[in-house]
Formats: sequence, C-alpha cells, structure tokens
Amino acid sequence: MVTPGCPLVSVRVPAYNHAKYIKQCLDSVLLDSYPNKELLIMDDGSSDETAREIENWIANNSPSFDVRFYPRKHRGLSSTLNELVSLCGGEFLVSLASDDVLCDGGIQARVNYLIGAPMKKAVMADCIVINHAGDKLFSSGISEFYDSSIENYLTDDLLRREIVWNWSVPGPVLMVRKDVYQIMGGYNDSLIIEDWDFYLRMVSSNLLGFISYKVSGYRVHDANTCRAENDKAHILELAKTARLNLSKFNGLFKWLLCKKILVLLYEYLRRTLRGEFKDHEIQ
Repeated sequence: MVTPGCPLVSVRVPAYNHAKYIKQCLDSVLLDSYPNKELLIMDDGSSDETAREIENWIANNSPSFDVRFYPRKHRGLSSTLNELVSLCGGEFLVSLASDDVLCDGGIQARVNYLIGAPMKKAVMADCIVINHAGDKLFSSGISEFYDSSIENYLTDDLLRREIVWNWSVPGPVLMVRKDVYQIMGGYNDSLIIEDWDFYLRMVSSNLLGFISYKVSGYRVHDANTCRAENDKAHILELAKTARLNLSKFNGLFKWLLCKKILVLLYEYLRRTLRGEFKDHEIQ
C-alpha cells in the first residue's frame, strides 16, 4: 500500500562499465525506505559484465517496487538520460550513476522540499564521498571534496552564483519534477559533460532549490570523470557549455559567465604552452 502524500519517484540508473559497483548501487535503492518508487536501469552498451550483474541482481532480489532493465548499444550518457526520462512514470525523478549509492532518507528529504516549494522544479543536496570499496572519504562533497561552502547555496542568488562561477556539484544529488523537461528540454547530446549545462539552464529560470542533507554517496575511483577534470577536453567542454548558456543570463551573472569563459580559455592556453596536459581525454 502506498503511503499517502508520497508521490511516485522514479530512480533512473544509467549504467556503463561499472560491474564492480552496480550491485552496491542497486542494493542502496532496495534498502532506501521511501515507500513509493520505481527503478529503471539502462545499460549503455557496457563492454564488461555490468549487464550480467544487473540481470543477476534482478533475479536474486524480489523488490516490492517495479524494476525495469533496458540494455542497449552504446550512445553516451546524455542520450541514455534522455531515453530514461521518457520511460519514467514518476512525478519526481532521481538520477543515480551506476557506481554511486543512495543514502537512506535522501529521497524523502527531497520529496518533502519539492512538495513544500511548488515554484521549484528541482532540488539539489549534499552527499558523502566514498572510495572504490565504499569507505567514506569525505563527510561532505560540497564543503570537503570540492572545498566550497554550504552557505553559498542557501539563497537563490547565492545558489545561482555558485552554479555559474564555482561549479562544485558532487555527483548524484539532484531530484527533478518530470515536467521540468517540458519547460527546459532534455540533456544536450552534443556535450560530453551534460550536468553543468542542465544546472545552468535551471538556475537561469530560478527553478532550482537546495537542502543541506546528505542524499547519496559519490564514489571516487580511478576510472570516473572527476579524474579527468584537468584534461584539455574537460576545460574546453566547460568553456563551450558556458558559451551556449550566455544568452540565458543578464547583469552580474552574464558577466560572471563571460569571465568564466576567459578563465577557462586562459587555463587551456597556459597549460598547453607548458605541455601539462595528459595524453588521454574524456571518453
């Protein structure tokens, strides 16, 4: 029986080459106490045993909620997220990378915020940071891993400034109303790093809120994207994302985004001239 006042939440897991971590990820959804949820998993053409691990997990567990698995050929994260959106039946959507985990209570805390803030279409939160084994490295992704400050997220203007100038959102902390995609459109398939673009579009229309609550565990390991944050592909991609969103801002925030582009391009040129970039780029 569904608890009154608990709208359906779709937990969407875009999975790719995370055979070592996917079971812990899915276990965290199973163990989360929110009473009205569905789980949608899409394997984006993994070359390891991720798809088999997902199938085994489904066969070995009997969740009280709906679980659906969609294997497909590799098309990239943005395309995977957009396809998952179309399959979700919930009023609220949570994204969870296949190497990360939910913290119990995190779904409920974000649902409570969105129910109490009908003008907001999304809410982000904080997280803990874990290593490859699942051990805690940092108690706060925002204030310890990214060395930012929770206070920078507590008002709409401060939150907008932080997203524009000091992009420091740690992993799977977002919940959205499904209808946000009707307002903003989906994830940009032309971008490798889709999340900053999506956050910029949300804060440009004041659609994003914040709660100081640890809703997930963001896993740091040798193969994830955060390890490539200083590569030239990453820097150029951030500059491209900022340029694509310039027209959505005015005044101080447009100036900050222009300044961000210049800072990124300067960093790219400085490090290119010094030969500091690694040979590999984001895949």
